[in-house]
Amino acid sequence: MKSIQQEDRQQAQRLKRNIKRLIHDEIHSISPWWLISFHYRDNHSKEDELLQDVADLKRKLHRIIFQSRDKTIKGAGEYPYPRMLFFHETSHQGTGQFHTHLITEKMPQSLNTQAEMETLFHKRLPHKVKALSKWKSIDIQRVNPDEPDYRRISSYLGKQTSLELIALDPFNSDLSPRKQ
Repeated sequence: MKSIQQEDRQQAQRLKRNIKRLIHDEIHSISPWWLISFHYRDNHSKEDELLQDVADLKRKLHRIIFQSRDKTIKGAGEYPYPRMLFFHETSHQGTGQFHTHLITEKMPQSLNTQAEMETLFHKRLPHKVKALSKWKSIDIQRVNPDEPDYRRISSYLGKQTSLELIALDPFNSDLSPRKQ
């Protein structure tokens, strides 16, 4: 019996280590600019609903970003949206409710200040995305573009990884293409 438990523990440790490495590699594959942590309305504890709500949030965020782009550039072709990585964790208070950490690249200039990002996530998005909490805290931080910060972020975002939950959302994140 002990050997099965020990094997599970070792497998979980390997998984956690590999997920942290994957997160680290994904952070390096983009140019991270913002780390945003936000919560959902109460009783938001079903993973399939969470994935749908995040897809809705991403669609609406893309719309706001597109409307905020520099319109003076004519004929620039397809608009490149900032890449985004979503990570979902459950509450450490035992409620099973999710919250999300979002790493995103630089936003259009009109949105890319602390004040504008605060307005976007505190006021604009909660009125467009029903799943977002209108009263729980939102934390918005500028990512420091150095290796120690990337390692800290990778470790932080991979902390809840277990055999039951992997924080990285592969469905809504803009993951880098795999090299063959």
